[in-house]
This record gives sequence, C-alpha cells and structure tokens, in this order.
Amino acid sequence: MPALTWLAAALVLVGAYPAYRFVRRAWRFRAGPTVVAVITGQVVGLAVVVAGVAVLPRPDLIGPGWFVLVLAATVLSLAIGDVLQSSGRRFPRLAVAAVAAVLTIAAAVVGLLPGFAQATIAGRSIPVTEKTLAEGYQLAVHIPPTASGFEARDAHLFVPPGWLRDPSGTRPVVEMMMGQPGNPTLGATLDALYSLGDDRLNQAPFVLVVDQLGANDKNPPCADTSAGRLDTYLSQDVSAWIDASLPAPRDRVQRVIAGFSHGGECAAYLGAEHPETWGAVIDVSGPDKPGEYRPAVTRDRYFGGDQVAYEKTWPANVLASRGYPQRTVGIFIAGQEDAKFRPQVEDTATAAENAGWKVTYWAVPGEGHSGPTLVKGLATGYNQLIGSWLRSGATGAGDRFLCAPDQSARACGATQAAVVAGTVAIIDLSALAVFLLIALGLFFARRGASARRAASLTE
Repeated sequence: MPALTWLAAALVLVGAYPAYRFVRRAWRFRAGPTVVAVITGQVVGLAVVVAGVAVLPRPDLIGPGWFVLVLAATVLSLAIGDVLQSSGRRFPRLAVAAVAAVLTIAAAVVGLLPGFAQATIAGRSIPVTEKTLAEGYQLAVHIPPTASGFEARDAHLFVPPGWLRDPSGTRPVVEMMMGQPGNPTLGATLDALYSLGDDRLNQAPFVLVVDQLGANDKNPPCADTSAGRLDTYLSQDVSAWIDASLPAPRDRVQRVIAGFSHGGECAAYLGAEHPETWGAVIDVSGPDKPGEYRPAVTRDRYFGGDQVAYEKTWPANVLASRGYPQRTVGIFIAGQEDAKFRPQVEDTATAAENAGWKVTYWAVPGEGHSGPTLVKGLATGYNQLIGSWLRSGATGAGDRFLCAPDQSARACGATQAAVVAGTVAIIDLSALAVFLLIALGLFFARRGASARRAASLTE
C-alpha cells in the first residue's frame, strides 16, 4: 500500500475522536441540524469518491478534482445546516435535506466529468479498460484514396495509453511502412515501443502503419508512376485522413515518416520530397533507390525507360537537388552485418547530412537485414523523437497527481481518494473547531450578559 494511503488512514483515525467530541458538544449547544447536514454531505461526497474510484474508467484523471468535490460537499452542507438551523418550521427539513443531497451529487458529477471523457478516433469509440490504459489499443482503418486512386490495404493504428488516459490532448503521428513482401501490421512497432518501458509507452505518438505496396507480390516505387500514384496517396490521402481523424497537430515537427527496407527507401524519398509535411524521417535498412536489385527492370516497367525520371526518385538525388530551410531530423539504421543494404543506408544518410538535416546513424551490432534490426532501429528512433517532443512540450511527461509512474489508473485513483479523505478530515476538523469555539464564545457571552442583567435587577 502506498505511503500516502497509510498517512491518510492515520489522519482519519487521529481525527475520529475529536470529531465525536465536536458532534456531542455541538448537539448540546443546539447545532444539531448543522452537524447532521455536514455529516450527511461528507458521507455523500466520500461515497461518490469511492464509487468514482470503483466505476470510472480513468479515476486518476480527476486528480485535484477529488478535493474540490469533497470540499464542495462540506461547504454546501454547512450552508444547508445553517438554513435548517435558522428556518425553524418555515421549511420542511426533509425537503431541505433532499435539496442538499441533490446539489451535492450535482457538484460531484461536475467534478467527475474528466473521468468520463470519451476516447474517440475516426468516429469510433476506443474502449478504456485496465488493459488499454496499460498497453494502448490497436485498430484497422481504411484510408480512402481520394486524390490518388491507389488501392491500398487497410492500415493499422496504434493508440498510445498515455493519450487514452487524457483524450483531451493531441499527440504526434508516425506514418510507418513495412518492407516487401509485407503487411501493414503493428508487430514491430509494438515490440519497439514496449521495449522502451512504461514511461516511453505512455508518451508514445500515434503510429499509423500504412500499405505502400497494394499486395504482397507488388513492388511499386513510392513516386507517382504507372504502378499508381503512390506519392500522392502517402503524402496527400494519408495526411488528409490523419488531419480529419486523429487528434494530432498539423505542425510538421510532430509528423514523422518511417519505414523498413522498401518502406525505408519510401520514407527517405518522401521526407526529402515533402519537407513541408514531415519534420523527421526514420529509415531502417532502406535501399538507395526503388527496385535497386533490378534497376533496369524498374526503370523500364514503371518509368517508361526514362533514366532521368527514374533517377529523380532516388533519395540522395532528391536531397542534393533542393534546399531545406526548416530543420529535418533523419534517423538512419542498418544491421552491421547487412553487407548489401548498410552501405546504401550510409550513402543516403550522408546525402541527408550534406543537405543540412540533423542526422543520426547507427549500425546495429551483430544484426543483418532482419526483424531485430527493425525493432531496435524503431526503438532508437522513437526514443529520440519522444525525448525531443517532451523537451518541446509537444507531448506531456504523463505525471499524475500524487501517483507513482508505475501505478495503474485504478490504484492511482485510490491513492488520490485516500489522500483526499485524510486531508478533508483535517480541514473539516479545523473548520468545525473554529465553529465550536465561536459557539462556545457566544454561549458564554450570552450567559455573562444574563448574569449582568440579573445582577442589575437585584441592585
């Protein structure tokens, strides 16, 4: 049990006897209605807190709101108690008590509203459970090829748990592409993010794995060619879907294009060709040109035999042909044992550095053109980018009021509620002690006045 929970329990125990003494004395001095109202309000408020911790999908999102809720119950109860005590028989006391209960519950609902926040993506409600709050959520989405007409398979989206905890905010977006042959699935992305630990997972961006192939047996260039308007699909259709469907800013610094192998070459080409769209590129084991293993066939099949048009789609040539006034981050990864693709990745990274990009390059020791290279490469890229977004304020650190980083939403909410109970007990005891002192002062003042009147009458 967290230390704060023990502290709150101790405070409640310490305050129990003074509270009893106050009730007894207050009743004796005819403050019974106020005492009943305060106790009723506190019981209702704390009951709502307990129910909120047990029922709300995100009780930890309430945070300081728990204090507001229970203190509101105290203040409202004191006000109702005053009405009861001063009204006599003018108002039915049961009706006044009912109004107090309704107002207390209404205040509670307002205080709890953040915990009811809906998590909706592309018009679809995302389930908020202990599992999704810890691991995030995956879903398949269809991206209409409105501008391109390119027939792509469904993309897969990762919704980070940090955003599910507070769906009122925005998150950066990574547009990811797998290799050829391959499917637009989230396996490597999830392995990479989970390997970074809970903190980074909570701070993760949305990751949208899109299909740049059309089918496993196809190998189209990522430019607009006879194979389809793939550049238009990836740079316009996908971007338009992100703008319309995800809670993501349009700032290029928070948009990333990433890929592995065929997808890595696509990412390097698109990042170089459209710097206004993406502020960062992750290229893991990407070739230096489309169809690099059969360049002549690729040129003839997709570019009508036009060598100049073909070479205009090579990432290094694009990088050398234009300027980049805005900083672009380039993260280039290859397996140390990948004798074929590592030199090509190095050439693209060198071209990016010459073009003024902020380049990171890493040769993964002991790995080739393989899954481990992809997972380690993505982990490196995500870790670097998340760190930069944290520093810039693009995403929050995920700190929760009074809670340890590894606490679940339910445990965090319980800790918050326990601290609320202890703190409010101290505040209530202090307020009621003042009330009692005033009541005692008035009693003795009235008693003294009566004694003086009696003395004057006997003189």
